[in-house]
Amino acid sequence: MSDRPRVGISACLLGEPVRYDGRHKRDGWLVDVFGPQVEWVSVCPEVEAGFGTPREPMELVHDADGRTVLMTTATKRNVTNVLQRYADRRVEELAHADLDGYVLKADSPSCGLEGPGLFAAVLTARMPDLPIVDERQLNDEDTRQRFADGVRAHHRARSVAAPSSPWRDVSIVRMQHGKPAHAIDRAATEEPLEIRLHGQPFAVIMRTPGADRELAAGFLLAERVIRNADELGTIEYCTDRDPERVALRQSVTAPPERVTRPFQGRDNHNVVNVTLAPEVGDRVASILDNRRNVTTNSSCGLCGRRTIESLATDVAPLGEACRVAASTIGQMPARLRERQAIFDETGGLHAAGLFTLGGELIDVAEDVGRHNAVDKIVGRRLMRDALPLSSHALCVSGRASFEIVQKALIAGIPIVAAVSAPSTLAIDLAHAFGIALVGFVRGGDFTIYAHPERVDA
Repeated sequence: MSDRPRVGISACLLGEPVRYDGRHKRDGWLVDVFGPQVEWVSVCPEVEAGFGTPREPMELVHDADGRTVLMTTATKRNVTNVLQRYADRRVEELAHADLDGYVLKADSPSCGLEGPGLFAAVLTARMPDLPIVDERQLNDEDTRQRFADGVRAHHRARSVAAPSSPWRDVSIVRMQHGKPAHAIDRAATEEPLEIRLHGQPFAVIMRTPGADRELAAGFLLAERVIRNADELGTIEYCTDRDPERVALRQSVTAPPERVTRPFQGRDNHNVVNVTLAPEVGDRVASILDNRRNVTTNSSCGLCGRRTIESLATDVAPLGEACRVAASTIGQMPARLRERQAIFDETGGLHAAGLFTLGGELIDVAEDVGRHNAVDKIVGRRLMRDALPLSSHALCVSGRASFEIVQKALIAGIPIVAAVSAPSTLAIDLAHAFGIALVGFVRGGDFTIYAHPERVDA
């Protein structure tokens, strides 16, 4: 591990001539003051995606379907897919590059936080715990200090809580034309994540490492331990090795009311402790007393522990206003597949994608368990206080189980699409609560199992 924090940065801010006009936007404080304290990881999405320098200016606009697209200003050429494919690949690389922060160029169609830019959107979604700012925000001295402190805290945290990789190299023997050949392949990582509630064991989930805090938040929402973002206090990595569990004092995330701090010790990336907000913390004892520990596996989730009847006690049916075009549903699996960066490396992960009703894919999560991928997406939105998702659709890469529909219902998602078949209990739940359930979405064709009135031909 480097003795200096590693910080990603838009290359033009370092003085590299990569702007559309062949110039740069060198920032004196970043280069001369902060620069000697960190190791820069320079990135220019437009140049790395192949657009070159100088190049025709680009801008973010809305197309006829209301989707955000990247368009050249003069020739009106749509280059969204080119930059999106690059962003998905490059951000996944950066997610494994031990970054401790990121500085983006403001007002950029790729890197701007306002909008947001295409690259910035993928970056912030993939690494929600990373301190990320644009150079305009750093004009404020207090923000500048908080960012520098956050970067240093993130760097210290990594020294005691290095996360696992979502894949691992394995030795294999590949049979081709009847002859064995030794080779190295990649397999998706599956490890247990223990979720503790106020220090007490609560559940063990088999999952692919990554977005563990979002997974825990989404899982607790689905279990109805919490009802909204306000009831979520802190989510901390922890370890039995340190009985005192003395936390690092520096916050590595914002906002401060949802601090996520790693505990001291090693091997702490497979245990998280969740503390509820003070006003609901007194529920913990009864929750632990009245509920058995739940051990889930990567294929079937909670195995129907919650019933339709139990859900009816605290979840209302979804409204009838939201509808989606059949053509939009037909395109979802292909759009989701384009964003499955870890699947490209391993061939062994499920994915969940969150779409707008206009068909724009706005968030993706991958995991060995499709239900875990859904929890990661819902948990990420919960931690941003962005629920319910009543104007969105969910697409999953495999079958639609009861647990998938249950999680969508609790998150307020009115449309669920799956590449494979739904279960009977999933169909019953969708019927009961107003969810359009679609299965076998392949090549533009699909089958609607519940609430076809939500799908416009």
